[in-house]
Amino acid sequence: MARLEAILTGVPGDRELRLVLEQLDPGHAGTFTWLDQRNASLALMPSSAAVPVQVLLELKGRGELGVLVTSREGMGHGAPLSRGVLERLLERLQQLLPESGLRYRSDRDGPVGHQAIPG
Repeated sequence: MARLEAILTGVPGDRELRLVLEQLDPGHAGTFTWLDQRNASLALMPSSAAVPVQVLLELKGRGELGVLVTSREGMGHGAPLSRGVLERLLERLQQLLPESGLRYRSDRDGPVGHQAIPG
């Protein structure tokens, strides 16, 4: 099962960030749902794939946004579908939030429990 994580820093406060995240609505390719005040979900069905991809967006506070991409796609071959969803999502977030920075990405930096967090 694919599980890819990323953390963006330098994002605006919760209210403004919620308005920005609503621009990620995938239209006919999936659904965008607010789970509660701090968590949103994107359910995607990429056009050429039979594997749905789930994205969880977590407003962490302190100017951070957590992104979690999961699917039933195997990691043995690098989960190209899930990785592609993460790439496109991070690119779109960078367009919507140009002041933000990518602090952590699991496929680049390793598991979240082993990440080096700058002090």
